[in-house]
Amino acid sequence: MPWRGYARGPRPALTIALLALGATLLVRHLQQVDWPAMREVIAHMPRESLLGAGVLAALSYAVYCSFDLLARRTTGHTISRRRVLAIGFVGHACALNLGPAGAGVRFRLYARHGLPMHLIAALWLFNVATNWLGFVTLAGAALATRTLALPVSWGLAPGLLQPAGIALLAAVAAYLLACRLAHHRAVRLSGVEFRLPPWHVALLQCALSVLNWLLLAAIVFVLLGERADFEDVLAALMASALALAVVDVPAGLGVTETVFLALLGGHVPPPQILAALMAYRAIYFVGPLLLAAAVYAVLEWDAGRLSAPADRRSPDAHSPPH
Repeated sequence: MPWRGYARGPRPALTIALLALGATLLVRHLQQVDWPAMREVIAHMPRESLLGAGVLAALSYAVYCSFDLLARRTTGHTISRRRVLAIGFVGHACALNLGPAGAGVRFRLYARHGLPMHLIAALWLFNVATNWLGFVTLAGAALATRTLALPVSWGLAPGLLQPAGIALLAAVAAYLLACRLAHHRAVRLSGVEFRLPPWHVALLQCALSVLNWLLLAAIVFVLLGERADFEDVLAALMASALALAVVDVPAGLGVTETVFLALLGGHVPPPQILAALMAYRAIYFVGPLLLAAAVYAVLEWDAGRLSAPADRRSPDAHSPPH
């Protein structure tokens, strides 16, 4: 099997080192901030805004972890919902802070809990597809309705944006139609069958992902003190996500700030944008990463405690239904 070399994922020591690296990169980045201006802005940031951002961040993580629950229902594996939510939380926090290296954490935890690697790969692909499905839906709607205006300096012809949005919406419609008509058809790779999710699952993928992107934009919107329109904040967030998809930087260091300053700097003072993004990183990146390290340790111990019973299960116990 092509997945054999990754069957155990990164070792615990490597995983902990990656978690520490992500936290170190964030700390170093924050050391380069104009602290006098940041302190002045943060000192006047209402506690209600910080509390509201924290609640929205918790809701976003809950929605994102539900992607794993939806994948569990689709594939039929038997890991408990509680462990699936925990693995989804750790995997999401690590992927945000570590980039592609964070995917190895998710692979290891699922493998430690007894899933075969082809099924873990399917779960990962389902998760990634769900995340970008919502992105494409929102981007397509914003471009098609001309509610998203990109800077002229980016060199994109304005007349092409609306057709691009329509094309993105058509791609989403094509995916939903394929799930409706071709769900029962399987693609065989290396002796393993992969199928599209059912129609109703695809609709849930789209709805949950759109909700998550809206929650992410709401976090920054609240931290900015509503000094920018929500549509503009959502556009900046999605533009930064697209930039990070091309040039992947752990935790989006520097890239997110550059995009937000380019799109919002004309009507929001730069210190306020940078202060809001710094608070956003602390609430959505650093805090969850520290908690994820503790949850990861618990999951490793839990998997070790259950490894003996898991070894006695049938090898087909976690196979997806045909």
